[in-house]
Amino acid sequence: MIDLEVPVIDTLETDEEVLRLVGQKIFRFSVPTEFADQYPYIRVAELDNTDNDYADNKARSSDIDIQIDFWTIEDPGVIQTAIDGVMKSLQFRRTGVTPFFEEETGAIRKSMRYTTKVKFKEEI
Repeated sequence: MIDLEVPVIDTLETDEEVLRLVGQKIFRFSVPTEFADQYPYIRVAELDNTDNDYADNKARSSDIDIQIDFWTIEDPGVIQTAIDGVMKSLQFRRTGVTPFFEEETGAIRKSMRYTTKVKFKEEI
């Protein structure tokens, strides 16, 4: 099984545009309570990780789906574009974007979903 959450987070954390926009407020799984009102920030979570392309009873690849949510009180377009660029540089394909407006906080949350296929290295 291949875990891509950490490489995705590492790449987001080192991307100059993402750093300029959200700083180090990029989290895995959940957003710590102390950051809940410190917009903008990003959360990364794996949605699915499925073995695929079987040969000789062994998986030859994994289909991996990642969801990236971000919250902001400003125009979400700039952050969305920066995240999309990072994900495409990692060979992910965007499969959907869903906007939410959180009335109680006034924040905009965008939920962005991506998928990729990772082939396993051949064993010798």
